[in-house]
Amino acid sequence: MHFWDEPEIEVSNTATNCHVVVNHVVELTEEEKEQARQEAINKLRDEEMAKMRRPKTTEKKATENNPQIAQPSLFDL
Repeated sequence: MHFWDEPEIEVSNTATNCHVVVNHVVELTEEEKEQARQEAINKLRDEEMAKMRRPKTTEKKATENNPQIAQPSLFDL
């Protein structure tokens, strides 16, 4: 039977504390470790460069240059 065939079973979205056990150990060579390290460094560098390249536009700058754009908010009342 499947859980959708049994209406009394409740499925929760909470994470369970479980561990997966395998019967082998993955051993990386020094070259593979260094390659993984370099890939992680490159990925981090690319993410940081993308952050730096994003235009920094804020609402405050837009309203300072053109005060007609600024409209009162419902929260300002």
